[in-house]
Amino acid sequence: MIRGSCLCGVIEYEVEPIAGKIFNCHCSQCRKSHGAAFATQAFAKGKTLKFIKGEEFLKEYSGHGGVRAFCSVCGSRLMNYAPDKGLYLSVALSCVDGDENGEAYMDGPVAHAFVASKAAWHMPSDDIPSYPGIPLD
Repeated sequence: MIRGSCLCGVIEYEVEPIAGKIFNCHCSQCRKSHGAAFATQAFAKGKTLKFIKGEEFLKEYSGHGGVRAFCSVCGSRLMNYAPDKGLYLSVALSCVDGDENGEAYMDGPVAHAFVASKAAWHMPSDDIPSYPGIPLD
């Protein structure tokens, strides 16, 4: 299990990550919602998501094929999920807390995803493979 929280700390959660499923997502939705060139997302087992505190502060934006959840106090983007796709859940790796969680992510992202829609001004690094969509093999 890993633990995560928002910037202001009113929301804390834990979830079981899926090994080897960490991607730098370059899709326009992730870029806009995170305000960055890409968002590093870790896939997790949806049924294991447990809020330790502050679930009442979680707000959702539905659209573009899924739900994006964020803190209503500080605006931190926490996770994505798609109710119509079963247990799909990804958490923003930037919100995972503490060194005790580092072992689950020692290898970091395994690929760049959705580079077909990346920002024109950004060049993904060559140290991991790039895919036009998300590699879910």
